[in-house]
Amino acid sequence: MLAPRALRMVAMASAIAVGLVMGAGAAAAGIDSSSIVLDGRNRTVEAVQSDTRIDFVAPLDGNPLTREWFHSGAASYLVTGPEAEAWSGHLIVGYQVGYPATLDGRIKFEWSTPSLGLEVGAEGPTVKLDGLIPRAGIELAAGFGPGIQEVEVAGGEISGAEGVLRLSGFHGTVTGVLGQTNIRPFVKIVGSTGDTVVTYGKTFSI
Repeated sequence: MLAPRALRMVAMASAIAVGLVMGAGAAAAGIDSSSIVLDGRNRTVEAVQSDTRIDFVAPLDGNPLTREWFHSGAASYLVTGPEAEAWSGHLIVGYQVGYPATLDGRIKFEWSTPSLGLEVGAEGPTVKLDGLIPRAGIELAAGFGPGIQEVEVAGGEISGAEGVLRLSGFHGTVTGVLGQTNIRPFVKIVGSTGDTVVTYGKTFSI
């Protein structure tokens, strides 16, 4: 394990916060899911979800076709093996959304949390977070259902052997769905050489 690094950053806006911690803090979290891949340089790259909590709330727009939620938890990565400190890649957080039907064959996703800009470390690991999670939305042709849509909502360039992205009060909505809707969060780590590992969390339903 790496020696703990005294880096902690928290950004807040509209009761939404995202923090990034570099160091050994991820090991203490309650792990919900994890997955590993062995890259071309015999390094093990692990993607981890921990302390995940998704709370559904009544939609503010009052639309019976809208599902609204707040997401808290941590997305982390751990690299072990030769030259682990020299590893670099991309961290992505997203959702799989399953639904029985849509009203018009289209669904709209929206999410919001602060944009971040941070570059850390001259000697140790470097993390560059320029607009890591922008306020954004997307409308997808989904068909009339049933179906599953996957949407990536957060991404940032990462480097070094270990890091944690913490989310608190991440706000998301999906509009245009009929019936019970299922939300499955995922964390994807893509190395600079293209090696990819994805871990899927448990399913939350409303």
